[in-house]
Amino acid sequence: MTYAEPASQSVAAENGIEYAYRDLGRSDVPLVLLQHFRGNLDNWDPALVDALAAERRVITFDNVGVGATNW
Repeated sequence: MTYAEPASQSVAAENGIEYAYRDLGRSDVPLVLLQHFRGNLDNWDPALVDALAAERRVITFDNVGVGATNW
């Protein structure tokens, strides 16, 4: 599976915010990728994320008020 294929998932925080994220690859410790200001899940280059996910678990997410994450 490539980064462009999986649908975004969401997780609800205790404060009511639902964070959109994508989770790809497998490892004990995930690599969490932080996007630039106002960047969203679709701003990541799939070739980069796929290369990283070949060796480890990679998590990308939309921050509060950006993309599919609510505020």
